[in-house]
Amino acid sequence: MFKKTLLLCPQRYSIYNLLFSILARMSETTEGYDINASLGSQSLWLNDQAFRLPNRIRSKWEKYFQRTANASLLKKVNEFHPDLVFVYNSEYLLPETCSKIKKSSKLIFYLGDSPFYTPHNNYFLTCLTYADLILSPDSFWISQVNTLGLDKTLHFIPGIDENSYTKVRQDLIPESIESTEILYVGACYFNSWGFKKALLMSKFTGFDFKIYGNNAWSRWFEFFPELKSAYVESGYLETRQVNFMFNMTKIVPVDGNPAIINGVHLRLMEALGSGALPLIEYRHDVDKLIFSGSGVDLPFIRKYNEARDHANYWLCHENERSQTVEAMRLFVLQNYNPEMNAARLSEKLIKG
Repeated sequence: MFKKTLLLCPQRYSIYNLLFSILARMSETTEGYDINASLGSQSLWLNDQAFRLPNRIRSKWEKYFQRTANASLLKKVNEFHPDLVFVYNSEYLLPETCSKIKKSSKLIFYLGDSPFYTPHNNYFLTCLTYADLILSPDSFWISQVNTLGLDKTLHFIPGIDENSYTKVRQDLIPESIESTEILYVGACYFNSWGFKKALLMSKFTGFDFKIYGNNAWSRWFEFFPELKSAYVESGYLETRQVNFMFNMTKIVPVDGNPAIINGVHLRLMEALGSGALPLIEYRHDVDKLIFSGSGVDLPFIRKYNEARDHANYWLCHENERSQTVEAMRLFVLQNYNPEMNAARLSEKLIKG
């Protein structure tokens, strides 16, 4: 049991609630700190656009931004005096900041994204060298990190955030939330990752299907014109609204981000919490690790040209769909609840 735990994670992510709930069971006092809120939207927007600037100007901006972010992070650490600091991804940390934190605190990193493919922080891998424990939802990321000599790792599934993604009585759902058979909520990309995503989603046109996402989706209408009528441009959707939307659909496709090698997107857990069937692009960890021993016939897509047939099957077998969702949901709640996850972390930290 720790006296004070500090969680560094964007509070708008549903995983914030999951991680906070786990840490609260390991500590007498737990606080969260969102560096993004501290920096402000204008500064974050400028940082996102900095890659467009000439190298000389970009370099100066990045140094200023990093100094500002790390000064804010250290100020919070020095005021709160935690004996455990838990970091989602890297939160703009610099190696020298990690070194200072380590003088008085245990340091845990949760890999929400791959440190090998994520462009947010050029020091991500360097920061991991200071970790007392590295948590990863992808077994292949663990093997990559282990190859570097960083072996304080644990395959870790946060579970379902029942405070955010839960079944809701239909009479409590706003009338503005339309029902769908199949629903995808998420950003697309302008590069080949976007083509891959659009290719899979094109298999669901012809059903009562909607896509809510950013304007990068329109980049692929030339190749998949059938997606245009399914697409609704949206900015960031609040978790509460997404939960309502998932309650009003039957199937949520869970595509495999190319940077996720063996693992699966957290959208799987969000869909289950809301009572929707996650139709999952096959990844090794799902049946071999996450749902190992569940006995559930998992809803996988192994080839894109079979996706339409899979969707049609589940839509035509409502009882089986509902039973599969419930079996998967209960298995996650029984095996990856906050108490069990807190015990896993504590045991791993003790063993070293």
